[in-house]
Amino acid sequence: MDATNLKKHNDYFGNGKGLGAAHGSDVPTPVSRQRVARRAITAERDGTLPSHQPNHSSEISQMRVVIAGGGIGGLVLAIGLLKQGISVKVLERDLTAIRGEGKYRGPIQVQSNALAALQALDDEAAEQVLNYGCITGDRVNGLCDGVSGEWYCKFDTFHPAVNKGLPVTRVISRQVLQEILAERVMSLGGEAVIENGVHVVDYRQEVDRDSGKKTVVAICEDGTEYRGDLLVGSDGIWSKIRHKMIGHTEANYSRYTCYTGISDFTPPDIDTVGYRVFLGHEQYFVSSDVGGGKMQWYGFHREPAGGDDMPGKRKERLMTIFGDWSDMVTDLIEATPEDDVLRRDIYDRPPIFKWTDGRVALLGDSAHAMQPNLGQGGCMAIEDAFQLSVDIQEELKRDETNPDLDKVLKGYFRKRLVRAAAIHGMAGMAAFMASTYKAYLGEGLGPLEWMTKLKIPHPGRVSGQLVLKLTMPAVLDWVLTGYQSVLRMSGRAPLCRIEDKPLGFDESQFPTFMRDDDELLRAANADWYLTTQNDATQFHLPDEDSNLLLHLACTESSINTVADGNARHFTIQRKDGSYCISNLSQSTTVLRDGRTVSCHSPVPLRPGDEITINDVRVHVKFEHKSVARSGHGTYDRRNELVRHPELAPEPVAS
Repeated sequence: MDATNLKKHNDYFGNGKGLGAAHGSDVPTPVSRQRVARRAITAERDGTLPSHQPNHSSEISQMRVVIAGGGIGGLVLAIGLLKQGISVKVLERDLTAIRGEGKYRGPIQVQSNALAALQALDDEAAEQVLNYGCITGDRVNGLCDGVSGEWYCKFDTFHPAVNKGLPVTRVISRQVLQEILAERVMSLGGEAVIENGVHVVDYRQEVDRDSGKKTVVAICEDGTEYRGDLLVGSDGIWSKIRHKMIGHTEANYSRYTCYTGISDFTPPDIDTVGYRVFLGHEQYFVSSDVGGGKMQWYGFHREPAGGDDMPGKRKERLMTIFGDWSDMVTDLIEATPEDDVLRRDIYDRPPIFKWTDGRVALLGDSAHAMQPNLGQGGCMAIEDAFQLSVDIQEELKRDETNPDLDKVLKGYFRKRLVRAAAIHGMAGMAAFMASTYKAYLGEGLGPLEWMTKLKIPHPGRVSGQLVLKLTMPAVLDWVLTGYQSVLRMSGRAPLCRIEDKPLGFDESQFPTFMRDDDELLRAANADWYLTTQNDATQFHLPDEDSNLLLHLACTESSINTVADGNARHFTIQRKDGSYCISNLSQSTTVLRDGRTVSCHSPVPLRPGDEITINDVRVHVKFEHKSVARSGHGTYDRRNELVRHPELAPEPVAS
């Protein structure tokens, strides 16, 4: 970090209090799912908008807005409008379906750009999201080879955010996020603002003959109508508002189906790595810490749409696809209960150049549904909602009695089109790169697959890695901070939270970990061990450096130490935090991942390595130290790691 950015970094972190509570503080509990549904269901559906007094507005605007869709974008927009005193009605087809989608699609990544936009719009809702979310941006993230697990390209999402005074990326349960937003909407506008069981399928626009006043009417599936000055379609990828506006268009199948699950699992390097994308040919796998001792994963595989699996056979299918991949993939799949493995096909839609029609506008996925590879789908919806809310506010300041809302919507479209389309394209490109990755020459070439045994790096892999390492910092900076100028004009001050700083290591180590894979591996708080086939025997390696050579002999079911001078096969030594293996005898064949270990020539060991000694196979594994104490799923970084010293309470004077 240069001197200028270091000063900004220190200034933005402020005096240690930041914008919210510390890591160890009580996390606000969002409203229960049943409560949201119950409140919404009991709202009267009379076709009119409520005339209540919002909590944060001294004046009541005569403007009325109907929002079709109670997803993330629609609720964020409702919050922004209600704070201006604008009457809002949110019409949602099925709140339980939204929660079901949360189950199927898992936690959502809310990145720095969206968190900052939410802060600028409503600090109270943003605080709950910041406190409730699991920080992943405080660690190293990136792309890995699917089979070996070796790093391909690392991402630093921490410094682009803090250098510009933005919150650090989090992951939060989709349903919890929507509950936080729904509760905030109802606290501002009353329980009748959100109506459940209302499916908007059409609209029409009217002009009063006498006054010339324009209105728009949302038409529901059961014939009920809701009238307002604006209609915003935030009803997702299968939007009926979009269909009415531009006609029928087919969603684009990505050619990939996605298996997903959440498991109680503690990765060995959870304190230093937030999420990984494991790359392979026509398949890839994503794993992410989601807090509370749980990991979320996604397995993508190229195949026709509409496929299904036999009951109870999804894990078996996954192991057929990913079974020869890194332990960090297979262990996570194995740790997931069969009933928690879900499947869906991945769709997106091509960008469109019409988001508005008179007094009707599209927002979020209804305008720019994108693939999930950048984690920006929900983030773009939040940015959309912020922009539209601010534009309406500015127009009402200009003319509260007769605002030019048609002009507002056209301006909203112009301001959002380029950024949304660019990120849509980046998401598609990321999906393409992840699925066309080839580690070695011969991969995907059918009869020539045997060439992969030669382990000749594929030219595309080498050139792609170079391009990624050169361009990724600039790409991430633009994605995460490219909306900063708009937020700054809205009055949001650059500010970060002390508790967003790395917990698992000192921040000064970040550049080293980004540069040096071995240093990152050594920093894992993990136990290393050897295991025979089928995990029949586990032999734990010393966790401290020593000049002592560990002389070992192996059979198919055991690994034993032997005295120097007795029959032995190989030695393992830990030095400078790393393990090395040496062959001791010309008569013994020792292979590491198929490559010969020369006699008395130490070779570094890596997790996942397979050691073969005279046809006996031994596997190198490592696991987080908490697993030996209390098992998987019990480790929560928020509670386990020492808080930042800046947040420690000051001593009380005697």
